[in-house]
Amino acid sequence: MIDDVLQRVPVFVLVVFRLAGMMLMSPLFSSPRTPRRVKAMLVIVLAFGISGGVKAVPLPESMWELTLGIGGEMVFGLAMGMAISFTFIAAQWAGEIIGMEMGLNLSSVFDPSMGAGGSLMGDLYYFVALAVFLLFGGHHALLNGVKASFDHLPLLSLSMNPVLLDTLVGMFETSMILTLKLAAPMLITVLVVDLALGLIGRTMPQFNVMQAGLSIRSIVGLVLVILGLGLTSGVLEDAVIGSVQQVQRMWSGA
Repeated sequence: MIDDVLQRVPVFVLVVFRLAGMMLMSPLFSSPRTPRRVKAMLVIVLAFGISGGVKAVPLPESMWELTLGIGGEMVFGLAMGMAISFTFIAAQWAGEIIGMEMGLNLSSVFDPSMGAGGSLMGDLYYFVALAVFLLFGGHHALLNGVKASFDHLPLLSLSMNPVLLDTLVGMFETSMILTLKLAAPMLITVLVVDLALGLIGRTMPQFNVMQAGLSIRSIVGLVLVILGLGLTSGVLEDAVIGSVQQVQRMWSGA
């Protein structure tokens, strides 16, 4: 029995490395607001639950091959978490652009989830995407996908290959398109408001366009955000579901 336990120890350790890589980049689990001890305990508990069903593999003979194998597990875990987090980063970037156009970025604060300065609108769009992710069970799909990855991609068989890199680059390009989709209505509306204020300033030079423009842009932008929040949630839902499905295809080796 002791020999069986000792044979399962390397499997457990390798599973921990893949899960740890996923935890470092995936939404919700990677938030600095979550204590590190909680993350470590979650990784260990998940590894205990998953490692029992993972097929044992022979360990490499040399230390360099073992190091490369562990690095491959970390790389694949990071790739899984990063692919999901692209949608959330796109949502926050769109919020940053919208807040900039509304003049609300003057109230920027430190955002611990990104480790840098953030804005009110950026946080709003990020949490809308997070709420959509939790409502349709994205966290369950993420954990189920991690479990499925061990069935389709055995331990010590992973590395950063061109197919994986191309998938990540493609998802990054998709996130850029999502950012433009979310921010486009505000950009077009603010452009129309600026053109109207420019015409007013030319016809009535005594009118203080700069002072009135800040208030008008903020009010119009706030109304547009409130009216378009339902459409924004629908776009984010499609984007989050699409990213989860694409990552699941990557997990299954398709």
